[in-house]
Amino acid sequence: MLIEVYCDGSGNTFESDGGYGFRLVVDGQLYKEGSGYIARATNNVAEIQAAISGFEELQRLIKTDPLFSAGNLSITLVSDSQLVLGYASGRYQCKALHLTQLYIQLKGLYQALGADIRWVKGHSGDEHNEGCDKLAKAARERKGSLGGTESKVP
Repeated sequence: MLIEVYCDGSGNTFESDGGYGFRLVVDGQLYKEGSGYIARATNNVAEIQAAISGFEELQRLIKTDPLFSAGNLSITLVSDSQLVLGYASGRYQCKALHLTQLYIQLKGLYQALGADIRWVKGHSGDEHNEGCDKLAKAARERKGSLGGTESKVP
């Protein structure tokens, strides 16, 4: 089973609010999405939190949903952020103190899930990347989680 964890963040500086969105795509079909708000967050914080939240939701599903418990999962983190992909895979080392805890958490989840990475160009029409972007911006503007909507794969 191919699982893609799409993620995107929205933020500017520590003086502004941030939002993040993720989508879990199973064998090409949207399975679940979620989003959240972060007070005073840079774009990098929001981008990394999106990946962490997507991975955490996937871990929860692996433990609770029979669809995911069968094993034989191929997991790919998909992002338009080179920083997120570099941090997750270990290609980049974190030098920013304010990102250290998020970096450690992201890298640990990535390794625990045995994931791969794939870069997608932002704002290029990729359905799931665009969907994550909308979720992140909406969460940021509404200052709260939009929750998740679920679309089960048959």
